[in-house]
Amino acid sequence: MSTAGSVRVRRIRDEAIGGALIVAASVQFGAVVVMGKVALRHGLPVPSVLAFRFGIGAILLAIVLVSLRRPLVAAPSERSGLAALAVFGYGVESGCFFAALNHGTAAAVTLLFFVYPVLVAIGSWALGAGPPARLATLSLALSIIGAGVVVGTGGRISIQTVGVLFALASAATYSAYLVGADRVLRRTNPFTSALWTSAGASLGLAAFALVSGQAGWPSSAEWPALAAMGAATAGAFVCTLAGLRRLGAVRTAIIAATEPLAAALLAWLFLSETVTPGTAVGGALIVVGAVAASLSRAKPTAPLTPGP
Repeated sequence: MSTAGSVRVRRIRDEAIGGALIVAASVQFGAVVVMGKVALRHGLPVPSVLAFRFGIGAILLAIVLVSLRRPLVAAPSERSGLAALAVFGYGVESGCFFAALNHGTAAAVTLLFFVYPVLVAIGSWALGAGPPARLATLSLALSIIGAGVVVGTGGRISIQTVGVLFALASAATYSAYLVGADRVLRRTNPFTSALWTSAGASLGLAAFALVSGQAGWPSSAEWPALAAMGAATAGAFVCTLAGLRRLGAVRTAIIAATEPLAAALLAWLFLSETVTPGTAVGGALIVVGAVAASLSRAKPTAPLTPGP
């Protein structure tokens, strides 16, 4: 096989692995949603649940890094960017998302949140990545429509204006996180990046819980669900960041639309929630979109024409 052929095969294999990693992350994030429903039954405030979730995830990642003798500290050139992404990206995103839930149904908030793949595509294009390829654009449309069908047929759609603003702010900050991570992270390994993301989100949410008067300590009945949420979060972060390196921000965002489908299926398996026909139809669209995104290639950026 020629050198060019070997490179192409290696690239295809690497991108297939990237797609599988993002799907694995979606399943784990879906598990977090299911376990979060269990944890919230005991009355611990949402910001505290999230702070403990991310904090436990950070501790688990630190243990893994120490056992593997990997660095706990990010590459010098990436530390400030990664810290900002963790606190102001993931931390603010989670805070806005759950603030939106106080002003609308979960279905409505999730539906608005899943405009983020479009924002990622626009942001990447604006920063010079070039427009998405035709197949990527089609997969983006299929994933967004599929996520909308899954969410829209799974619950009541009702939200106040302030809830719309919080939900869109959550989508915008998560989009900034993905685009920023795609541009910032070059040398730091995914485990260390995930540690910083989880720790930063935990600190940001803990501060929010204290300031808003929603700080609380878990009871013995809440710790198992929180520990499971932390473990799933740690794994999801590693898979997301490892997949992001292989696929880029746009295709990562498209394939990550499998998350509401994963959450719906896990809720059906473990919480006996009903799977509606809309979930099946929307899920099929999401899967087709995810596969198309895995097969697509980003359009190369057009060369700059020299000025006069």
